[in-house]
Amino acid sequence: MKKRISGIIAMATVTIILLSGCSDQEEVLTMGFVPMRDGEQLIESLEPLEEMISQEMGITVEAFTATNYVGVVEGLGSGQVDFGFIPPFAYVLANAESDARVALTVLNASGESSYRSQFLVREDSDIEDFEDLYGKTLAFVDPSSTSGYLFPGAHLYDLGIDIEEDITYLYSGGHDQSLQLLLSGDVDAVVTFVDARERYEEDFPHAMAETRVLGYTRDIPNISVTISDSMDGEMEAKLQEVLLKIAETEEGAELLGELFNIHGFVIAEDQDYDIIRDTAKTMNVDLTNQ
Repeated sequence: MKKRISGIIAMATVTIILLSGCSDQEEVLTMGFVPMRDGEQLIESLEPLEEMISQEMGITVEAFTATNYVGVVEGLGSGQVDFGFIPPFAYVLANAESDARVALTVLNASGESSYRSQFLVREDSDIEDFEDLYGKTLAFVDPSSTSGYLFPGAHLYDLGIDIEEDITYLYSGGHDQSLQLLLSGDVDAVVTFVDARERYEEDFPHAMAETRVLGYTRDIPNISVTISDSMDGEMEAKLQEVLLKIAETEEGAELLGELFNIHGFVIAEDQDYDIIRDTAKTMNVDLTNQ
């Protein structure tokens, strides 16, 4: 099975065209995000961050929320998005497709620059170990999701479980949607980031009691701040400086934590994401055929 990333990226093209009408504006930096819950709600909540970055940069910064993970990847490649907050696999795609560069890696609440995926089953499930997944139905998140597909899929392959032959799987479209499918009994198991049940506690207050962890993947680099290849080095350095500064202020830290569970940044290098490329090989994902 050879995964074709080009088919996924093509789905984002229509979204990016919507940005083209802004090309005749005065100098504006467009920062891209992927939706976490409701895209419209996310755009509204980003206004304070837009203003904060704009003030520090001395340039108008506007947010763009893509309809899927690779919408920002396509935007970075077309020049319609100048920098984006994207998952690590999306960064690797952007780098392979358009030479986009990673500038920063996000820190979590524990001050770590990595995280893991978890496999969840219902508390009353007869699935006790990974061998029990044979013949079961599992929900991944999205084919371009690092924690919601790439790493958990590779984990299963490493255990000898062929996801094409040994299980039935579907894509939920979001980590919260995966929890919903599991709690409603529509699937036998799901994969999410650790711990999505706490992140979405307001939506699923009984998730912690009604589900249990089957196991975890290896460490995954956190979300990246990725820069379009069209951005010059001086602007990139300034953006890095501004984001690092904002994350260290009380107001900025509170805002980033509330919006995205971001608790700081560290300077990143492309080689930090080689583990993503290696895992893509395990999953037979061809990053060269764009």
